[in-house]
Amino acid sequence: MTQIKRTKHIREGSFGFLIQTLARDIDTKMKAALREVDVDVKVFANLMLLADEDGINQRTLGEKLNFPEYFTSRNVDALVEAGFAERKPDPNSRRSFLIYLTESGRKKASELPRIVKQVNDDTLSDLNASERQQVVKLLQRAAGIRQE
Repeated sequence: MTQIKRTKHIREGSFGFLIQTLARDIDTKMKAALREVDVDVKVFANLMLLADEDGINQRTLGEKLNFPEYFTSRNVDALVEAGFAERKPDPNSRRSFLIYLTESGRKKASELPRIVKQVNDDTLSDLNASERQQVVKLLQRAAGIRQE
């Protein structure tokens, strides 16, 4: 009995366990919210990044999202198939293509910030504004993300 309580205490105080629990919760909420606007969660991050940095090559897209090349390639294929993006030859490289959002992709990407805010607000609803900012800053620091 004591061992079970100790394990529960360790688990509930574990950064990794807590992050995984939150990540699964956020993933479930994001998938449901994205389904409502006909966006697959696999292409979500790509749409968001391309909305800010349209016309980058596939390798750069993957690096910025920290995705392996094969995963990025599949996601770009899915974006193109959905009509959200198109590949255009890179004028600086004969072997490379640049990825651009189509008008449909830009329109769809413009719907996503509202969904992100909704899911974040729901996930952090027990925290006040100051606590939310603090959590985000601490996670950015733990992740090695520098804010400008």
